[in-house]
Order: sequence, then C-alpha cells, then structure tokens
Amino acid sequence: MKLKNLFLCLAMAAMAMFNVSCDDDVNSSDVPAAVMATFQKMFPNTTAQWEKEKHGQLKADFNFDYHEMEVWFQNDGTWVRTKKDISASELPQKVLDYLDANYKGVEIDDMDWVESPTEKYYFVELDRENRKDIYLKFSEAGELID
Repeated sequence: MKLKNLFLCLAMAAMAMFNVSCDDDVNSSDVPAAVMATFQKMFPNTTAQWEKEKHGQLKADFNFDYHEMEVWFQNDGTWVRTKKDISASELPQKVLDYLDANYKGVEIDDMDWVESPTEKYYFVELDRENRKDIYLKFSEAGELID
C-alpha cells in the first residue's frame, strides 16, 4: 500500500510540474484580436510564440529583420515595450568605449535595444565568472543611465 501511495504522489507531482511549466504558453488562436492586430501592424507577416506573463501582459517571442525579439502587450492591444537582441556592432561607440575603459576583459553576456512608449535604451549584461552579473543601461546617445 505504501508503494502504491508513493507512486501516486510521484505521478501527481510530475503532473503538477508539467502544468506549471505549460500554463504560460498561449496558442496564437487564443491571443486577443486587438493584440494580434497591433502585433501584425508593428511586425507584418511575422509569426510568434506567445506567453502570458505573471502580471497579465502577453509576450511574443519571434525573429524579425535578423534579430531575436520580444514584445509585450496589454490584453487590449496596447503596446508596452519591445526588446531586440543586438550585437556589439550595433552599440554606439560611446558605449563600447565605456565598457572598454571600465570593464576591460569582462565578457558581455547579452546586449539589447529596448523601446517603450516612454523611453529607449541599450541594456548590457556583463558576465563575471563566480561573481554577480553586472547590468548597465545606456541612453540612445550612449550615456550611462543610473
């Protein structure tokens, strides 16, 4: 009897883990029409993988114009922000100079261009082995933002 209960508990735990990991995925057919219309206007002829975020927004993951991108929307179709993965060659020279002067030898883990209705900025993640990563935010002009 104890073995049967153990298997039952393990099966229930596995099912719970599966449900938790899949709850965020949203089929494109279930994306509200207003969200899909805004997305298609911004990124014509593009398909995306959709997720529901913890705070209720919908996020689309997709490739556009040779960049990996993410874009967030409110359920009414209001655009919240866009994040585009970029390469070092797309960073302003002023950012590259700052990184070279202050973090020489530190590996750049990720670089993004982020836009929202209220701001635009570069976001750089530096990976320091065995230490906490560093996150830096730069203006369009390449100035460090505190």
